Amino acid sequence: MNLFVRMVVYLTIGVFLLACESNKEEDLTVELNYTHQKSQPRYRTGSRPVLINKHHINVRDSLEKYIYDSTVLNESLTGTVLIPVDVNLEVEYKNYTFENPQIHYESGISQPFSISHSSPPTATVTVSVDINPNYPVPVAETIDNETVETVTTHTLLWSDNFTRGSRSTQQQKTSYIQFWDNASNTTWDNISIGNSDNMTWCDNSTMINEAIANFDNATYEFRGVYCNGMYWTFGRCGWGNEISAHDKNVGDCACQKSTDNSYTVRPLISNANWGGVGKSCSANSQTLQVILKRSDGNSL
Repeated sequence: MNLFVRMVVYLTIGVFLLACESNKEEDLTVELNYTHQKSQPRYRTGSRPVLINKHHINVRDSLEKYIYDSTVLNESLTGTVLIPVDVNLEVEYKNYTFENPQIHYESGISQPFSISHSSPPTATVTVSVDINPNYPVPVAETIDNETVETVTTHTLLWSDNFTRGSRSTQQQKTSYIQFWDNASNTTWDNISIGNSDNMTWCDNSTMINEAIANFDNATYEFRGVYCNGMYWTFGRCGWGNEISAHDKNVGDCACQKSTDNSYTVRPLISNANWGGVGKSCSANSQTLQVILKRSDGNSL
């Protein structure tokens, strides 16, 4: 049984109007800041504290659910997003833990609100946050003088925010290259790709480690390797290789239509089509991720 079920997040919105021509729709830069102090580590009965690793928000249309912008809050628990004026909006909030970065721990959605040209300089949005019932809860071990096999999981994570219509920055490209360079120092048995809200995975260790070993090889590629219900592809796209997974056999460097069953990661491309979940060209702003895992078994 959880010691707590719900918390409330207060977000302060500072409004800054951007200069635009009078005959064009004006945008707002909205800065969201927590108004409460950083929370203490959460505890579940009989377990270690739950430590939050990442706070993510989407600002979206409250009716159509179209996401106007997203961001991962920084260490000061602040972030900046662009939203339109005079539109009914809502804030979707999710956080993620160090222990399980692929599935959100808590989430919530604010009541609808809107910002106009006559809005006050600050406003407060309240988000009631609930624990994800699907978040894995550790089960206490019982040992009766028997040998227990334990498994230690090692994780290597790459994560970065990408904006619709904008090319990858040099810093983003460098970070992505360094991730694959670091990955080549060991052998991995699981890979997950996608965004912070929607990931797919594969446990074909041969495919994974050959892709890692050939990350800088412009002539190496594979197409349609079936794993965990998806067809995985690796190959040249722009200035570097892409890795992707789809519900059908698809070649590399292709533009996929909007579907939840298409996952593409290619920040080294020379244009703004850096990939994404669903549409892989002109995709909505999102946080792309690649997660590698390996497990070691030990007897106690």
